[in-house]
Amino acid sequence: MPIYETVCILHPELSEARVKDVIEGMQKTLEQGQASLLQVEEWGLRNLAYDIQKQRRGYYVRLEYDSPPQTVKDFERGLRLSEDAMRFLSVARSAPSDGQSPIPPGGLTDRSASHPPGAHTEPRPAEDPPAPSAPTENAESAEPEVQAEAPAESESTETAEAQTDAEGETSEG
Repeated sequence: MPIYETVCILHPELSEARVKDVIEGMQKTLEQGQASLLQVEEWGLRNLAYDIQKQRRGYYVRLEYDSPPQTVKDFERGLRLSEDAMRFLSVARSAPSDGQSPIPPGGLTDRSASHPPGAHTEPRPAEDPPAPSAPTENAESAEPEVQAEAPAESESTETAEAQTDAEGETSEG
């Protein structure tokens, strides 16, 4: 049987007891479909990259299991119908994981710990940008003139004929 991995984001407002119940329900659904669980990891409450259902955080759970494809379809259908699961993603793996969690032992860096929610974290300019300077009376002379370079002697005459000068005419030479 193929090996699958599902990462699910549960609603952050669920109580700890409800989260445990939801995870146990997911495990029972898989076991009823003749799947064998290889790993169940609770990654905990994490910040989301973007708001999902007006929520900034979510409770992450990762399940790795050996299962027939139909069981995965039934499992995903149950997650889609559940109000507790905000998002999920199931992928087929070529081999089981080595037992090491993709989340480091210290957890992911939680950027919200140093900044309160809604705080601006990008650097702001210290002062307003300078106003554009007034045009000078010799504005035309301030612009650099564009001149066509003469072709080197080693270039063929075909290349020299294809070059254009500042007026757009082809130079012959």
